[in-house]
Amino acid sequence: MESVAAQRVPTRVVGLDPLIQGGLQQGDFVLLVGGIGTGKTIFSSQFVYNSAKVDDEHAVFATFEEDIGSLKRNMKLFGMDFDALEKEKKVKLLDLESLEGRGMGSNIETLLAALDDIKAKRLVVDSLTAFLSGAKEKFDYSFLMHLVYKTLKREGITTLMTVSKFQADQPMNSGIEEFVADGIFQLENYIGKNMELRTRFLVKKLRGTEHSRKYHTVAFTPTGISILPYFD
Repeated sequence: MESVAAQRVPTRVVGLDPLIQGGLQQGDFVLLVGGIGTGKTIFSSQFVYNSAKVDDEHAVFATFEEDIGSLKRNMKLFGMDFDALEKEKKVKLLDLESLEGRGMGSNIETLLAALDDIKAKRLVVDSLTAFLSGAKEKFDYSFLMHLVYKTLKREGITTLMTVSKFQADQPMNSGIEEFVADGIFQLENYIGKNMELRTRFLVKKLRGTEHSRKYHTVAFTPTGISILPYFD
């Protein structure tokens, strides 16, 4: 019988997979929640880059938080060469800002077309808040969340979307995201004992998975983020 770990999709974020039974289930829809400077974009980039490079699992990275040129330049500092993977058609980068004002239906179609173009099975949207900003009414917002969720599930796309929160206990916009999501990963900045700014990580929720319920320390290394046993 195949092991649990073998049936899962590794995140390839150092130190995370052992905390979640070896990885995510294919088609999981996970929110990565955190404030400014907690490492959401680095984490998301590793999720895409390492899987494409190591596992040959093609991926789409849609960004609204920074332009593609800046993203590529900043991630090269961590050894992630997105230009090379783009040339091999293993990764496709989309600038969501260029889609602003076109309507949510059009934006969703653009994402799905990009996934289909390179036969991708992994998607990052940075950030969900910006992506859904065109939905003004609560009904529309709820409908769109369920539409995106069900569409990606049907296609077997393992998805990570970032959500910005300024404080760990700050509620999300409507709670719809938390209800729909299969998983919630949280990054938090805090002041440690030596009055240093530190970052910690928590798996708040992950359906169908026996996961760690403890805080872990986030270390920023030359190759990106590492999840380590908690220390202060």
